[in-house]
Amino acid sequence: MIFSFFSTFLQANPKSSLVSRDKSVEDSSEEPESLGKFEPSNPEEKPNSSRQKKTKKPSPELTLEQLEKKKEVLTKVLKFGSHKERKDAMREVVRFPKEHAEELYQIISQILSSDTDMGIKISCLRALAEVQYKKEPEIIISSLKDKSDDVKEAGVFAIQKLKLEEASEDLVKLLKEQDFTKNQNLTHNGIAALSELESGKIGFEFLESKFREKTTHNNIRASIALYFGKMKDIRAESVLQDVLVDESEDPMTRAYAANSLGKINSQNSVPKIREVLEKINEIKNKFELKRLSNLKMYCIGALVALGDSEIMKELVYYAKDDDANIRIRAIKQLAEIDTPEILELLEYKAQRDPSKKVQEVAKKILEDKKKKEEADKEEKLIRPISPR
Repeated sequence: MIFSFFSTFLQANPKSSLVSRDKSVEDSSEEPESLGKFEPSNPEEKPNSSRQKKTKKPSPELTLEQLEKKKEVLTKVLKFGSHKERKDAMREVVRFPKEHAEELYQIISQILSSDTDMGIKISCLRALAEVQYKKEPEIIISSLKDKSDDVKEAGVFAIQKLKLEEASEDLVKLLKEQDFTKNQNLTHNGIAALSELESGKIGFEFLESKFREKTTHNNIRASIALYFGKMKDIRAESVLQDVLVDESEDPMTRAYAANSLGKINSQNSVPKIREVLEKINEIKNKFELKRLSNLKMYCIGALVALGDSEIMKELVYYAKDDDANIRIRAIKQLAEIDTPEILELLEYKAQRDPSKKVQEVAKKILEDKKKKEEADKEEKLIRPISPR
């Protein structure tokens, strides 16, 4: 009877799941800040499972009595159900109204601390992260010591989502156990989680040493560069500059170093970034220009972030670059400038640029500008006239 009652609730609420993304730094066209944010996967779930649909909110039609009955059923399933039933119940708990769910969160936390099944632990960590349950952080942090890397990864995800400041030391310990010569999600995610915590600076010395090591995988070094930028730690200035100007370094690592120099507001780095940019502009070989495309893009972005007056003048020049990505970066920066000349340039890009992607970006900028103008006009019309 209990399980048939519970199944009626499940039928009314489709299942959902978090899906992992293993994305190479070299292949990414995203902003650097988006890398390393991977959600934990559950190896027991099939890739095409219906559980990967987005979680729906609970039905607002349930009465208090129905909510209490459902809570009673969920409690029993969490305690006594099969693995599958308990995982389904946890997904229901995520959708359950928070003002009635405290006891359910405590049960899931207890399951996490005592259960031995890997899939159940991962489901617990997902659920606690989704509902923002921070009352027993030590239980979540202890998952970093689990024998399963999948559970550790889910723990890192939960720590990052919940921003558990007390986890920084354990995250550094976890990172020290990893092989930095390999491109592994757990290492990326551990660095990314550390960068989200104010106490994450505790890992600076260790990560700086790994960043300097040429044996560290380039993608991992890129994640460390992002960590320096997120922490806005000026101590990273020297090592980031060294990597930026070293032409033997991987171009993407150099690009992320430039990005982070902008993030930490390294005014001393402006001449070095300009020097790198000028060298790229002098290159005639198309293949070499393509190889250094991202480095060029992020150097431009770093100079804009650092308020370099010269780069603002040069953006029009970069808007005419042969590389579509460079043109996109340039027109996005130019969007902030309101002059007839820039408007004319954007209109040309929206209509005539050889790249459809550039056209779409330019059209979006023009649409946003038009909406802003209309909103400003509307505000002036409804604004009351001040008495003289």
